[in-house]
Amino acid sequence: MTEIVQSWAGIINVTRDAIPVTSCVDEVSGLLFATGFSGHGFGIGPGAGRLVAKLVTNRTSCVDPAAFRLSRFTESSKIRPDPGY
Repeated sequence: MTEIVQSWAGIINVTRDAIPVTSCVDEVSGLLFATGFSGHGFGIGPGAGRLVAKLVTNRTSCVDPAAFRLSRFTESSKIRPDPGY
C-alpha cells in the first residue's frame, strides 16, 4: 500500500474557455480586468502586463486584444469547448 505524503486542494482561477480576460469593461468607464490566468499567469505575466499597460494608455499593442475581451462571454462569439478544468 502507498502512503500519501502530501496533498493540495484549492481554487484555480480559469475562464470556461481557458483563455484569460484582459479587457476594459464597456459598462464601467476606467475599469479593466486582467484575470483567469490559472497556472499560466507566472509565465505569461510579463506579456499580460504589457497588454494591460497598452489598454490603459489607449496605445496599440503587438497582440490583438480581441481574443481576451470580456464581452466574448455575453455576445454571439463561439466559445471554445470547456477543456475540462
